[in-house]
Amino acid sequence: MKRANINHVRTSHYPNDPYFYYLCNKYGIWLEAEANVESHEYFYGAASLSHVPEFKNQHVGRMMAMAHARVNDPCIAIWSLGNEAGPGDNFKASYAAVHAFDPSRPVQYERNNDIVDMGSNQYPSVNWVRAAVRGNLGIKYPFHISEYAHSMGNAVGNLQDYWDAIESTNFFCGGAIWDWIDQSMYNYTPDGKRYLAYGGDFGDTPNDGQFVMNGIVFGDMEPKPQYYEVKKVYQNIGVKWADKAKDTLDVFNKNYYVGDLTDYDVTYCLTADGQEVEAGKLAVGSVAPRQHKTVGVPALAKGGLDAGRDYQLHVSFRLKHDMPWAKAGYVQADQQLLVQTAAERPSLAKAAQGTGKPVVTETAGDILVANDKAFAVDFDKASGSIRSLTYGGKPVFADGCGPRLDAFRAWVNNDNWAYQAWYENGLHDLQHKATESHVVTNADGSVSVKFVVESQGRETARLDGADKNWKKLTRTGDKPDFKFVTNVVYTIHPDGSVENRSTVSASRPNLTLARLGYVMKLPKAMKHMKYYGRGPVDNYPDRKTSQAVAIWDQPDVAREFENFPKPQDMANHQDSRWVALSDGQQGAIFVADSVMSFSALPFSAQQLAMANHPHELPASDGVWLHIDHAITGLGGNSCGQGGPLDADRVKSVTQSFGFAIRPTSTLANDKLTELANVSLDGQAPLSISRSLDGTVTISGPADETIYYKVNNGKRLQRYTQPFDLREGGSVVAFVKGSRFNYQQRFDRIDAIPVMVKFASSVESGEGDAEHMTDGNPSTFWHTMYSVTVANYPHWVDFDCGAVKTLKGFSYLPRQDSNNGHIKDYEVQVSMDGKAWGQPVATGSFANDRSLKRVIFSKPVRARYLRFTAKSSQDGQDFATCAEFNVLEQ
Repeated sequence: MKRANINHVRTSHYPNDPYFYYLCNKYGIWLEAEANVESHEYFYGAASLSHVPEFKNQHVGRMMAMAHARVNDPCIAIWSLGNEAGPGDNFKASYAAVHAFDPSRPVQYERNNDIVDMGSNQYPSVNWVRAAVRGNLGIKYPFHISEYAHSMGNAVGNLQDYWDAIESTNFFCGGAIWDWIDQSMYNYTPDGKRYLAYGGDFGDTPNDGQFVMNGIVFGDMEPKPQYYEVKKVYQNIGVKWADKAKDTLDVFNKNYYVGDLTDYDVTYCLTADGQEVEAGKLAVGSVAPRQHKTVGVPALAKGGLDAGRDYQLHVSFRLKHDMPWAKAGYVQADQQLLVQTAAERPSLAKAAQGTGKPVVTETAGDILVANDKAFAVDFDKASGSIRSLTYGGKPVFADGCGPRLDAFRAWVNNDNWAYQAWYENGLHDLQHKATESHVVTNADGSVSVKFVVESQGRETARLDGADKNWKKLTRTGDKPDFKFVTNVVYTIHPDGSVENRSTVSASRPNLTLARLGYVMKLPKAMKHMKYYGRGPVDNYPDRKTSQAVAIWDQPDVAREFENFPKPQDMANHQDSRWVALSDGQQGAIFVADSVMSFSALPFSAQQLAMANHPHELPASDGVWLHIDHAITGLGGNSCGQGGPLDADRVKSVTQSFGFAIRPTSTLANDKLTELANVSLDGQAPLSISRSLDGTVTISGPADETIYYKVNNGKRLQRYTQPFDLREGGSVVAFVKGSRFNYQQRFDRIDAIPVMVKFASSVESGEGDAEHMTDGNPSTFWHTMYSVTVANYPHWVDFDCGAVKTLKGFSYLPRQDSNNGHIKDYEVQVSMDGKAWGQPVATGSFANDRSLKRVIFSKPVRARYLRFTAKSSQDGQDFATCAEFNVLEQ
């Protein structure tokens, strides 16, 4: 804990071993000491034992027994009355007793803030904390988040976001992560293999499955990836630029009372493209608690930085002396700062000249581009992908396993808000069909191969038992209506470098994807990996603060595997410029067009997803490499916090990206840096996309002239701005001078794009009201049920974006269950979203799952529409809706 800068523990949900208090007294760990009072099953309702007079003595007695035993421990900063046991008078009596006995310490009881000294809650969202730290929500301050950052599986997304908010204020004093260690136990397979087991592995029924696997360290005390994020975010030293132009840093001592930073040796390291160019000591000296100090950086003051290279500055605070928890030299705090990004990199076309020119051989099923024995790349015309790529006769990919579009991952425990939609939309089993192929030889000798590829799931599916020790994947046999269309151009250069430039669009632009990129399988021998990106521990968009951008060496990709008791997505590396893999003699380097995320593991995403434990994974037969334009963050939806923030979600909107594959016979840093120091300049495909309101946008390379025509018209038009195609039709576009054209067909839009303005009740994450307008029937709005059950009526206000003539609406009930199906309804409209008139429609829906379409008695002019659910089909107080559309005249 001390190594990870942890200075606070809540003893949930009962007193701890006496030796633990001794250690906290010795090491300086502040405790919230909690009484052994929890009647979770009764929760906060009328049945809670906190209301029952006969249980008053038990409440008070347990609290006071702990207080009498531990009152002299200086580590105890806060008393806690218990956990999730109701709001009744028994807790008021408990508070009165402990406060009379020890008025020196504040008392907390989560959520029931009116009866104690300080405010608290559990698992608030990041956005709630951002609002609450301003001090004007009318809640009790100081405020302590008594549980948050639920660390189930590969988790703890947004910890930096929480602490950016907490450290911006004096109204919040911190929080307690749930929790320290996985509650796993060793178990054995029939043949004697030992593994970390969870609920259900011992034949226990009922059980909590994986819900006990929520520590920041594994059950065997090995740190999880999130441990390192906790260490970084919790450090008590802040470093940022004071004045970047003057090469000065601002060092902030976050301590409150003791510690002036003189116990640390402060060092710096300046890197260029991930390699060290200079290192030394920083003269920080004494910085008093809560004070800032400006410090100059000698290496930067010298100047002379190469404009064509990336530079990072890494500052480390190392213990000067041995401490009980770590030896001298241990890095207790650190910070990496961006100095500059490369202004411009050399052209790949110029760097990849090679000897000779590629020769093209095209057959009915293949396009082969080869240059004698130096390289050969074989494209499969049926799937629009690379069937094989060889350098010096050695394969880069396993046969038939070249790059293919991918949007799936082995769900992490926090993906419970999204993974069902991934299966229902077929993302776990995408099939790829090329609808068009074209090949040209360019003037510089390179060859460009263009494909239009449709990627669609084989069939929809549903996964049950995800959080248990069993899995059942049910295939429906129905083809999902969701699909991708990719315009991809491969450019093969004379030295064998292969560029992939892709534009990917989807049939619905608002599905949250696990990732968007390409997956490929390499031979098992290609296991030695080097990369320039964030590492060495895996990281994600919302959990990357702790990992530095540098060149990292991984001798065996099998070591990227983390021993999660339930295998799940892992080994991702953000903000990466390149990754190279080799068998020791021949290899390949994958270079991003800007930056990418990637992962390399001995197992596929499907293998990880369907294995209940690591020992159930099959023997590896290759290396699965993901090259991603983007990947969705982790969030914290396994308990309360909610899914990733919007900025950390990958949406199925049209996106363009690319990467290059280059041959290499060495993994020497200098050579890899040279190979990666290029800019992609092969032909980039056009993107033709349409917004929800029918506006078509054509995107392409900067400074290029684009022409288009609509509905096979004879007249070509130069593209200068987006245009309306709400009525549907076809668009054909091309870049002046290019021999490739691109086309897209759109259906007529008969519904108004709307945004949810307000919802009276939501079940956050699973039941967000925005699900009503996401175009995905598998997601749904659901009124709150976890904390409390909101009563009818329930309503949702929609914003049509402008005043329109409205003729009706459509309502699609929840498709996977009858829960919350609405019976009686009414609709009102408004010009300003404030004044609502008499209902323009009322009625009752039929009790089935079919689409309901309601036309008003006469059209109405309005901008806002309120849909009010007045009752449910089954008489319960829940309301749900899969899709809701407003219809325009």
